[in-house]
Amino acid sequence: MHLTEKQIKLITEIASKEAVKAFKLDLEKQESAKHDRRLHNIKLLLKHYRSLVLHCKDIEVDMETFQNMSIQDLDIDEINLETIQSIKQSKKKSLAMMYFIKGKIESYKQTCSSRELRYYRVLEKKYISDRKYTIDEIAATEHIDRATVHRHLQKALEELPVIFFGVDAIPLDR
Repeated sequence: MHLTEKQIKLITEIASKEAVKAFKLDLEKQESAKHDRRLHNIKLLLKHYRSLVLHCKDIEVDMETFQNMSIQDLDIDEINLETIQSIKQSKKKSLAMMYFIKGKIESYKQTCSSRELRYYRVLEKKYISDRKYTIDEIAATEHIDRATVHRHLQKALEELPVIFFGVDAIPLDR
């Protein structure tokens, strides 16, 4: 079978258009996945925030004590300088992450309108407050139903990616 130059040109144009369309679709999927990962990561950080706070509760005091200790003072047979450095780094990262989350949630609160403060209160009770509230307890204290609690949480969570990740979290048109 022999193709004419016109047929080859038509096939090339169609193939090029389809390739560009597929490329753009792939880019959109990647951006959507990136947004989903960011939201997922925020949810994970919030879910574990109270545990992180407990972990960090005495870290500053521990770090001072640990800083001034020698390996011999630790009375542990199988420990080395690398292990101590690793523990220090882990504790510093935990403390930094706790302050990071706390600061970002406070920033979110500052950006809320009086109406949006409801979203913040729901988010705070669900993830941040010392006491862990159930959805039913949040609904009762906020005088809303369970579905509204979930909607308020979703609205609050939708605002957090830009606060946590900055301009990278804004989906820009290409």
